[in-house]
Amino acid sequence: MPRSSSHRKATGRPVVKNNRRKGPPQHRRLYFSYMKQLHIIDWCKQHSMDSALDTFFCGTQGTSRVSAMKRIMRWEKNREHITNKASNPSTANNKNTRLLGTATTLPVEQEEHLASWVHELRSDGIPVSRLLLQCKALEVAKDIGLNEAQFKASPSWITGFIKRWKLSTRAKTRSGQKNLEAGQAALAEFSTRIRKLIEEKGIDDIYNADQTGINYEYIPKHTIDDRGAKTVWIRCSGHEKDRMTAMLLGDTKGTKYSMFLVLKTQASKIKETVVENLTQRNGFGKRVWPEIEDLQERHPSRIYGNPTAWWNGDISKRFLAYHFGHRKGKNLKKVLLLWDDFSAHFSDDVVDYATSLDVILEKIPPTYTWMCQPADLAWMKPMKAMMRKRWVTYLSDSIKNHNQEEGAFTLRPPTRVDLVEWINDAWDALPKSTIVQGFVMSNLVDHPSLPVQGNTSHATTFVDQPDEIATLLCRLRQSDVVIDELDSTSDIADGAAEDDDHESTRE
Repeated sequence: MPRSSSHRKATGRPVVKNNRRKGPPQHRRLYFSYMKQLHIIDWCKQHSMDSALDTFFCGTQGTSRVSAMKRIMRWEKNREHITNKASNPSTANNKNTRLLGTATTLPVEQEEHLASWVHELRSDGIPVSRLLLQCKALEVAKDIGLNEAQFKASPSWITGFIKRWKLSTRAKTRSGQKNLEAGQAALAEFSTRIRKLIEEKGIDDIYNADQTGINYEYIPKHTIDDRGAKTVWIRCSGHEKDRMTAMLLGDTKGTKYSMFLVLKTQASKIKETVVENLTQRNGFGKRVWPEIEDLQERHPSRIYGNPTAWWNGDISKRFLAYHFGHRKGKNLKKVLLLWDDFSAHFSDDVVDYATSLDVILEKIPPTYTWMCQPADLAWMKPMKAMMRKRWVTYLSDSIKNHNQEEGAFTLRPPTRVDLVEWINDAWDALPKSTIVQGFVMSNLVDHPSLPVQGNTSHATTFVDQPDEIATLLCRLRQSDVVIDELDSTSDIADGAAEDDDHESTRE
């Protein structure tokens, strides 16, 4: 049966799976890198053709010698191309040039269209996954007449496409609706407004307060495992989503002030007990309060509790009273406090109380804290890196203690005592230069003697080294681990409120 004239020629590389080479390789052809080719033609130019043949093609006679001479002459003809390749360190050791699009199923024009499509989406901040790229590539292949049997946009093709067009899979560093240009414009407007306010009010002291969540566990997203495993399981204690809230405060002089921590605790069902806990024990019950008092004596941070472990307006007023209460009624020079645009920070009673202390509250532009907030620019990353390091040390110590004992390993989360200690140590370890650096990066103060880019804390080096965490998790994976929930002696919601209810009922 005659072959159809409309039959499409084979695409891509020829199939060699079932057409193996017969016999051992004979090494009849010699290939030289671009650096070696340039050296040979320079030798031939400085000496002679016979000298080049005798030096680099020693022993060739007859037809082989003539072929070698023609090869040198061909290299000389392409001297400009060879010189360019040999002068580039990335191509100097290459023996051949593979043009873009060689042995690819999709034509170069279509791949270029795909690469432009990726760049266009990324310029708008749209995430491009391998699956999304596969769907788009299949659409392009369908438009040029390729069916799914001829082009599947397989994982190997996607990997090759990413490499050919100098792309890479990146982890997000920030998510939001606004791009960098909008952030820079917001920063310029914000810094101009704040500097003008500072000049008009004659303000000398500028503060920034920012709250952040502190997790009980810092489980990494990646781990070392067997290649090809379909299920990658990471064991945890079941409390990786539990957290507490920390409010940081620093000023333009590099001074760090006592943190306010908010832990989770159950609320009593009796109204009188709730009022008593809020007014006398920072929101904690009678059973928990002695431990909280001990923590406050050991660490400079102030600790509060509520059912959500989140900030509220009442804690905002206590925060202002603790740090700025000494200013009330003394008619002192006004100070500036930069705070997130959060309802609990700018309620009417909070603003009125701040005014009575001669504290001017100014909002960080919403959705632009990543560009305008000193704490987000310089403080948070090194502090969170130190928290991750402390968690890994805690995990390593737990594994060592398990190896010295008998029985199954029990993975427990750190206690609130551990967490309070870690966050206070991390805050104390931040140098003054890092605190000042946040205000410099937000263009609120001028300090040319400090570097504006990068973090000065040594702890930032740990955040990019997940190997230690992965190794520890591998050791955990090989252990017979039993997950144990927080018991009544270690959980912040330890039934203190219920005991208070019973005591109130008995009274």
